[in-house]
Amino acid sequence: MRFLMMMMNGSGDLTGKADRRISLPLGRLLRATLPGCLIVGAIWAAVAAAIGSGSADVIGGLLGGTCAAGAAVISIVLIRPWRPLSTVQWPFVFLLCTMLYTAATLGLGFLLYSVTAWGTVSTWLCLVVSYWVGLAGLVRVYGSHMKRMAPSGGQPPADPEAASTEPSE
Repeated sequence: MRFLMMMMNGSGDLTGKADRRISLPLGRLLRATLPGCLIVGAIWAAVAAAIGSGSADVIGGLLGGTCAAGAAVISIVLIRPWRPLSTVQWPFVFLLCTMLYTAATLGLGFLLYSVTAWGTVSTWLCLVVSYWVGLAGLVRVYGSHMKRMAPSGGQPPADPEAASTEPSE
């Protein structure tokens, strides 16, 4: 219960020590996801046109990549990466972002499949491949940013006020 209260009020640290507050790079997150999703959609459409699939596969490929890119933008903006949060809170917020990305991709894909005339298997496959490319970019940027923000050597920052008198295990 104490953990939930600390997460809700923003302290996020169970030890009572001050934790570092950082924000995520919005521009890098968008640049890592959007072009990948859109490029997959364009390549999918080009291959579908080259092998002589119907226009439904070509347009469906373009729309599948666009849906995955739109879902990425929605999920990234909803977590508000520009606001500083504790390094303890960011993994939970990032998990929320990936769940929102998955739900938005499925929701937009379902709308695309059921409302438009381009609801083909090719559209779904392109949507899934675009989603995975976007997710890989999202995870790469998040991981590299968090690694860069971590103290060097994997050791906690030296803070004489936060030093514990208890022996370590």
